[in-house]
Order: sequence, then C-alpha cells, then structure tokens
Amino acid sequence: MIYHLFFRMLKDHDEAKDLTQDTFFKAYKKYNSFRHESSVSTWLYRIAVNTGINYLKRKKYITERTKGEDTVANAGTDPGVPVEFDYTALTNAISKLSPRQQSVVILRVYQNLPFRQIANIVGGTENAAKVNFSHAIKNLRSILRGVKK
Repeated sequence: MIYHLFFRMLKDHDEAKDLTQDTFFKAYKKYNSFRHESSVSTWLYRIAVNTGINYLKRKKYITERTKGEDTVANAGTDPGVPVEFDYTALTNAISKLSPRQQSVVILRVYQNLPFRQIANIVGGTENAAKVNFSHAIKNLRSILRGVKK
C-alpha cells in the first residue's frame, strides 16, 4: 500500500522502495509516540504523505538549482510544436501546490481513498478534504495551462 503510493507518485521503482523503507523506519522510530487516536494505517499514511511531500520539495529544490541547465538543453525545441503532457509535468505541477493540497491530491488520485479517510489522515473534516481537493484541481489546471504556453 505504501510502496504503491510512492510508485504512483514517482513512477520510479528505486525511489518508491527507498521512500517506503524511509516511511517504515520513521514509523518504527516514532511508534512510542503513536497516540492510538486513529488507525495504524491512517497514521502510517500520514507519515508516508509527509515523507513524499518532503521528497518532492527536495526534488523541486534540486530541479530549480539546475533549471539553467534544462533551459540550455531545451533551447533547440520548436515552441510552435505542442508538447505532450507527461507524468513529469504533472508531478512538477503537484509539487507547486500547498503541502495540504499535495496530500489530498496524492491520496485521492493516486490511492483512490475516500474523502473521509483523507480527512482522518490530513486532519480536518470530510468537507474540508473535498474543498482542498477542488481547490487543488483548480490550481493544477492553472499551473498546467501555463506549462502548455
């Protein structure tokens, strides 16, 4: 379940394995602080989502630092030719959302969790999870439209 979350996010087996291992290691270290206010799976998902968000933030930082190299590499592409959206464009767009919106999108789209369970994982009400998801989709559309241009 955790591995599939990361693999759907990243489309990279090695990275998914590393983040899964990292998640379980964090859970092992912090199990004594688990308050049993939710199920263990909800708690584990929360750790996984936080781990995934932190990974995407680090990856975004690294990508931004090498942006100049990407610009040089893409200098020969024809701006009149439409670029097909790939998974990388979507992942980059998701990384630009707020951490809460990232969590909701990842859990809803990649894991197909119901909003009630998403609310338990991210904290808040079921309605708040729905609103966050709606805002996230609106923001993704806006971000991806900017990528097309």
